Amino acid sequence: MSEIQTVNQDGIVILNLKGRVDATNSGQVHDKVMEEIKEGCNKMIINFSEVNYISSAGLRVLIFATKSFAKNSGSFAVCSLNENIMKIFEISGLVNLFTIHDDLETGISSLKN
Repeated sequence: MSEIQTVNQDGIVILNLKGRVDATNSGQVHDKVMEEIKEGCNKMIINFSEVNYISSAGLRVLIFATKSFAKNSGSFAVCSLNENIMKIFEISGLVNLFTIHDDLETGISSLKN
């Protein structure tokens, strides 16, 4: 993964990821999620529109994030999964664990309510 861009829109933290999310960089995503939670974030969307691969290490970070937000009565979602990443979620049996939106706009709208 070459970068994580953070945007705050309407009280929702959006993490825009780019490239791959795997063992070499999933720690960066984990650290960013934890940093935002410590700063009081209770609504987050991770945007996968520019991600082309996620490994089991990346999935673990997402599982940790969704549990952390649930524990703090927050909202966590992912959006814009390409076909291959969606298949990984399905094969892993994680589709029902996450709130998944087709696109960022839908995700933001959902978390505003």
